Amino acid sequence: MSLMALSWSNRRKLLYTAVVSVIALIVVYFLYTSLFNRPPTCFDGVQNQDEHGVDCSGVCSLICKNETRAPIVLWNRAFQVAPGVYTAAAYVQNPNIGDAARRVSYTFQLFDEKNVLVKERTGSIDLPPVQTVPFIDPNINVGNRIVAKAIFAFTQDPVWQRADPLPTLRVGNQSLAADGSRLSATVSNTSIQDASQIVATAVLFDAQGVARAASKSLIPLIARKSSQDVVFTWSGGVPNIIRAEITVLPSF
Repeated sequence: MSLMALSWSNRRKLLYTAVVSVIALIVVYFLYTSLFNRPPTCFDGVQNQDEHGVDCSGVCSLICKNETRAPIVLWNRAFQVAPGVYTAAAYVQNPNIGDAARRVSYTFQLFDEKNVLVKERTGSIDLPPVQTVPFIDPNINVGNRIVAKAIFAFTQDPVWQRADPLPTLRVGNQSLAADGSRLSATVSNTSIQDASQIVATAVLFDAQGVARAASKSLIPLIARKSSQDVVFTWSGGVPNIIRAEITVLPSF
C-alpha cells in the first residue's frame, strides 16, 4: 500500500512513529557513546589505561592494595614529664617509598605495672612519603596513676597514594645541654619551594640507644632558601643523654 493510499490519521501516526524512532535512536547513540566511548580515567570504576587494578597504580595516584606494605611500628614509649603527666612517642616506618597516606586512624594505649589500661588516646595521623615518621602525643594527664608501658597501633589500613617529593629540610647547628634540659638547632629549607606547617620532633637517647624523652614543635613556615631556629626544652633535664635526634616534616 502506498503512502498516499493511507488515510490522513494513519499518515500522522506514521509520522509521529518516525519522529519518536529518530529521537530514540539519538538518545541510544548518546547513551552508548557516554557509557562506552568515555575517555578512561582513574575514577571510572574500570581497569583500563595501564592500571594494575581498578583505578589504581599505573598512571593512577592511588596504589593498589596488593602492591603496598603495612606501616611498621619500630618502637613506642611513654615518658613522665611531671607528676601525673606523660608524653607518648612512637617511631613508625613507612615501607612504601614515595607513597603517602592521610588520616590513618590509630590508638595509643598506656598501661600500669599490672598491665591495666591507664589511658587510651585515639585519632588519625598522616604518613608522609619518608621512611621514618616520628609521632609524639604530649600532655597526657593520667591523674595519680603510674604508666609502665605504652602500645601504639593502627586501627585501619592506610590508603596509599603516590606523593610529590617534600621540600628539602636540613637540620644543622644542633646543640644539646649537658643536663638534657635544652636542645636547639637550625632548620634550613634548601629547596625552591616554601615549606609550611612543619612538625619538628626531638627524641633524646641514652648510651643503650633507648629513648628517654621526646618533644615536638610546630613551625608555621620556612620560605625557600631560608632557615629558622627551633628549641626544645625539658623541665628538670633528662640525665644520661648522649644523643638527640631531630626530625622535620612539612605538610604534604
